[in-house]
Amino acid sequence: MPTNPYDDAFRNLAKVMEELLNNLSLDETPRFVGCTIITGPGEEPRIIQFDTTEEDEIAYEIIESDECIYITAEIPPTISNEPYADIQAEAVRICMGSCEVTVALPSPVNVAKSYYDVRNGIMDIVCYKLH
Repeated sequence: MPTNPYDDAFRNLAKVMEELLNNLSLDETPRFVGCTIITGPGEEPRIIQFDTTEEDEIAYEIIESDECIYITAEIPPTISNEPYADIQAEAVRICMGSCEVTVALPSPVNVAKSYYDVRNGIMDIVCYKLH
């Protein structure tokens, strides 16, 4: 009986799934964010892992107006500590859990007037420019 041309692909997929399931952490809630399966003739299946988590990078956006600099940062759901922002005249340091990022400001700001707010998984930072 001739073999099905997809037998190798299914066998490789089964190996990949087995390795994924064996390497899942029992301490965390595992999630699949994305998956790409690339097959080639006669090749063994490979798993390419990206060793980053939600806490490795802080996603933020910066918008500048005439009077203010607005920074919006997304708070990952895995953050257990209260996130905060350290606002300085030339930069803002955003801290979430064990991760932090320093955002250089395009112009100096009034630290006393500037503030941040954390609500619904979003950190809004408002920095009033010096005039």
